[in-house]
Amino acid sequence: MYEYRYGELAEQTLEKLADQGIYPIEEDFKGEGKCYIVYYDETIVDIIEQDYISRVKVEETGWDEKWKEFIKPGFLTDNIRYEFDPAITPDENTIIINPSMAFGTGTHPTTRCAARLLEPLCKKKSVLDVGCGSGILAIVASLKGGTDIYACDIDPVALINVNENIKLNNMSNIEAWAGGVESFNGEVDVIVANIITSVLSVIHPFVLELKPEYIVYSGILDTEYDEFVASLDLTDYEVVDSNRVDDWRGALLKCL
Repeated sequence: MYEYRYGELAEQTLEKLADQGIYPIEEDFKGEGKCYIVYYDETIVDIIEQDYISRVKVEETGWDEKWKEFIKPGFLTDNIRYEFDPAITPDENTIIINPSMAFGTGTHPTTRCAARLLEPLCKKKSVLDVGCGSGILAIVASLKGGTDIYACDIDPVALINVNENIKLNNMSNIEAWAGGVESFNGEVDVIVANIITSVLSVIHPFVLELKPEYIVYSGILDTEYDEFVASLDLTDYEVVDSNRVDDWRGALLKCL
């Protein structure tokens, strides 16, 4: 893992990074203008074509502590607050998340879109969080009265962070594993997926096969929303709600 520093990054590049779950840290570079810091491995050159200003091994930057300087606690929904201090005791309105470089912390607009649509659906419902990342949406589902909660991610490294966050929040009804939606063979009332639209389109047929009562999709750019919804097979479903946080949208589908 390296710390890369770049000059001004084009909006298209920032959107491309967001699609990969990479969110640069913006700061002033030696008083000479804007600088973007990205923590990633050597393959970042395949995503960002422009030359970097500098590259330093993560071990030399004290990443584990430095990352926490750039994220602050806040509200995921009107009712649910997220914190990063493991010394804080979670309660019915507070989630504790251990920050991870690769996975969601609750600070990104797409997570807030998903959480706000998901929150009122969970009581006495079973929920599957597809592409769970840190597991924050599965934890929301459990916190708000969900019964059996499932969380899956195709990246096995994510499961380390998921299980840590499950433990931090004292959740006993969340089952997490490495795999995609197609690896789930049970029945579920609600499916939530906070992923980029190209992946949402791929998993949608598998989601339909499970026939949940509700589907929550997030990770949709506002400029892509209408086209994305129009592309979905809505057989037996209708879009009953949507929301927006900054430039991102979420959609709620209900079985007819």
